Amino acid sequence: PICQTHQVTRVELDVLLFLYNNPGYDTARDIVELRGLAKSYVSKAVELLRSKGLLEAQEDFQDRRVFHLCILPAADTLVLQAKRAQEDFFSLLFQDIPARDRETLRRVLRKISDNLQEAL
Repeated sequence: PICQTHQVTRVELDVLLFLYNNPGYDTARDIVELRGLAKSYVSKAVELLRSKGLLEAQEDFQDRRVFHLCILPAADTLVLQAKRAQEDFFSLLFQDIPARDRETLRRVLRKISDNLQEAL
């Protein structure tokens, strides 16, 4: 529903949420590597978000090949609604699961992810 209301694709929304949730990881490369999305999807989503005035790309001062992505104020309502929906989903998902069990799950998933990264 959020995508339809704001006329964005799921990948565009994923890009915005990634940038919002991960300060300091603000390049397309970060999104590809950490979120596991295809480079072509991220590239297209970034261009569409830029054309809609929701995102801007600022050239890195030290490396002109790198662009840092910044969410623009025009995306604030969209991002906050999506973040709220994301939080509601996780609340539902982890309902009645004790904090210690959630932490165990996080540790196990982190280890699985590390193992996959080493294998690749």
